Amino acid sequence: MGDRAAGAPATSPTGIHRLGGTARAPRTLVPALLAAIAYVDPGNFGVNISSGSEHGYALVWVVVFASLSAMVIQYLAAKLGMVTGRSLAEHSAARYPGVGRVLLWAQAEVVVVMTDLAEIVGGAIALRLLFGVPLVVGAVVVTAFSLVVLALTVRGRSHFDSVVLVLLVVIVASLVWQVGVADVDSVALLRSVVPGPLEGSAALLAVGIVGATVMPHALHFHSAATRGTDTGREPQDARLDTAADAGGPGPRVGQAERLRAGRQTVRSVVVAMTVAGAANVSLVVFSAGLPGGSGASIDSAYAALQANAGQVAATVLAVALLASGLASTLVGVQTGDVVMEGFGRRPISPLVRRGLAVVPALAILGLGVAPTTALVWSQVVLSFALPGTLVPLLLFTRDPRLMGALANRRPTTAVAAVITAVIVGLCAYLVVSGG
Repeated sequence: MGDRAAGAPATSPTGIHRLGGTARAPRTLVPALLAAIAYVDPGNFGVNISSGSEHGYALVWVVVFASLSAMVIQYLAAKLGMVTGRSLAEHSAARYPGVGRVLLWAQAEVVVVMTDLAEIVGGAIALRLLFGVPLVVGAVVVTAFSLVVLALTVRGRSHFDSVVLVLLVVIVASLVWQVGVADVDSVALLRSVVPGPLEGSAALLAVGIVGATVMPHALHFHSAATRGTDTGREPQDARLDTAADAGGPGPRVGQAERLRAGRQTVRSVVVAMTVAGAANVSLVVFSAGLPGGSGASIDSAYAALQANAGQVAATVLAVALLASGLASTLVGVQTGDVVMEGFGRRPISPLVRRGLAVVPALAILGLGVAPTTALVWSQVVLSFALPGTLVPLLLFTRDPRLMGALANRRPTTAVAAVITAVIVGLCAYLVVSGG
C-alpha cells in the first residue's frame, strides 16, 4: 500500500512551490510559519474571545492542549511532504482509490469551505469595525484582496509568503500588546493550565477551540509546502518512482541529511506553533478581563474595549482581526488548490474557487446569522472533520516504506493516536451533552 502511494503520478501544484524563498532562515521555517496562520485565523478570534468572556481562564488548558497537539501533527504533515515529495491529499488519493478517495475528498472540501467561511466572515467583521463597511461588502473586499495578492508579481516573482508573514507579525504583535495592557491574574492563569470540567457552553467552546487551533486544512497546506525542503530542490517524478521501486523514500538524499532535515523540521514547527499558541492564549486572557459577558461576540468585545481601555485598544483588536482574515484567506486559497490537485489531479482557477468560497459567507451574512456564532460553529464542524484528516496522516507517517528512517517511532505514533482519540472524545461528548 505504501508503494502504491509513493508511486502514483505526481501533480505540479500552482503556487506552493514559491514558498520558503524570502527569508534567511531554514527552508522548513517559512512553511511552518505560513501554516501557523491557520492557527490564528478569525475562527480563533471568535471562539477564544467567547470562551474568555464567558468562562474566564477556565478553558486555557484546552488551548494549551490544542497547541501542543498542533506541534505533533504539524510535524507529521511537514515530515510527510519533506520525505516523500507528495502532499497529504496526493497520498490519500493514491492509497484509497474509488469510494475512499471520494469520501476523503468530500471531507477535505468541507474543511476548505468551513475555513473559507471563517476567514471571510472574520475579515468582513474587521472592516465593519474599522470603516463601517457592510458585512456583505466586506466579504467581497476580503475575497478580492486574496486574488490581487496571488496575482501580483514583482520582477517575475510572487510575494505571497512575504505578505502573509508580515500579516502574521501584525497579528501576534497586536495580541501581545492587548495582554500587556490587560489586568491579568497570573496565579489564576497558571492554575487554568490544569484540565477542569466542561459544563454548559464550555463543552461547545472546547470543541470549537480544538477545531480552531488544530486545523485540518493546515495539514494539507503544510505537507505540500515542505515538498523538496530536505534537499532544497523541488520534488521530481523520477525521485518518487525510484522510491516506489525500492520500497522507500529514494536514494537521492542521504540518511544523515534526511535526519538533519527532520530535526530542523521539528525546531521550525515548535517555533511556529509556540507563536500561534501564545497568540491564542492571549485572546483568552485579554477577553477574560473584559466586564462580565461583554466579550461574548467580537463586536461586543470591541465595544467593551472602547469603553474600558479606549479607542486605541479597540482599533488594535480590529487591525489584528483584519490581518488574520486577510492572511488566512491567502493560505486558504493555496490549500484549496492543494486539495483539488491532490484528489482531483487537476488545478482549478483561483477565481472560480474564490467565487465558490464566498457564496456560503455571503449567504450566512445575508440571512442575518450572528457573525461570531458563524465563526464558532465553523470551528466545531472543523473539529468533527479532524479525524478524517489525522488518521490517514498517522498511517502514512508510520509506514517505513514511505518514510524510511523518518517513519514514526512508536512513542510518536502513540502520542498522535491519543490526540486523535481525545478529539473524537470531545466531539462525542458534545453530541451526547446536546452542545
